[in-house]
Amino acid sequence: MVARKRLLSWRGLAFPAIVGGALIVAACSGQTNDAAYNDGDQSAGGAAGTSASNFDAAAEAPTGSDQSLPQAQVADRKIVRNATLELQVENVTAAVQQVDDAAGGAGGFVSSSNVFVSNTDNTGDSVERSQTASVTIRVPADAYSSVMSQLRGLAKETVSETSDASEVTEEYTDLQARLRNLGATEARYLELLAKAVTIDEILIVQDRLNTVRLEIEQVTGRINVLDSLTDFATITVRLSLPPAVAEAGSDNQNWVEEAWQASWETSQDALVVLGTVAIVSGVFLAWLAVPAFVLFVLWRIFGKRITELARKLNQA
Repeated sequence: MVARKRLLSWRGLAFPAIVGGALIVAACSGQTNDAAYNDGDQSAGGAAGTSASNFDAAAEAPTGSDQSLPQAQVADRKIVRNATLELQVENVTAAVQQVDDAAGGAGGFVSSSNVFVSNTDNTGDSVERSQTASVTIRVPADAYSSVMSQLRGLAKETVSETSDASEVTEEYTDLQARLRNLGATEARYLELLAKAVTIDEILIVQDRLNTVRLEIEQVTGRINVLDSLTDFATITVRLSLPPAVAEAGSDNQNWVEEAWQASWETSQDALVVLGTVAIVSGVFLAWLAVPAFVLFVLWRIFGKRITELARKLNQA
């Protein structure tokens, strides 16, 4: 009984040392793992030393297997390519279909497509309709140059072309190395979890294991994003109709139309002025009609008397 109690006591001391060693493995990529476990062996002793040795043997296995894993093949540089083309075409709708065909023929796809129709009111009843489109395609990186050449061939005129490439090889390599180390750490924690006896030991290891698995998911997600960005180039094509060209002789016709329009507007202004003068004159005469009528009535009544009075004054 006494020996059993001592064994359990030593085992309780050995397990924290083992967990501490696993944490050092996660931070130092496995090189300091053996030293940490050896410290646990020295502090545990006896039967616990045999248990810690088993953990050391299990921890060394992932390190060896990690060295035997094939290294990431990044000899081909990881490059993210993006391009934007502004093209003038004869038929916007037909050009959109041709862009779709070019992407599909290269093994790519259309990620987004938008067609716009706008109405422009020029003068009077004249309304000009214009059509534009924006198409974004994803094509395999090795077909990028050939697809760009096909798209340029669709244009009556290339208005602008921009392209950029960013290399992510270093980030991709670092992520793969980090993923391998996290995988080795996860394997060690799984072994520790299988050796755990008490609930506290299980909870401690499970918490560390969940943290490592979360990091693995994050790194894996970023690697998948970089794979998608580097395996497929992104090309945005903006399509529009060429500007309208004035027909021969239209300058003279426009000059005649403008002169006629100006003359018509001037005559309308003159009519407005004449009408205003006539209205003002009519209103003024209406105001004069009242006193004129009064004077006329007075003259009809007193006109003869005034005339006779004036005659008598002349004779005298």
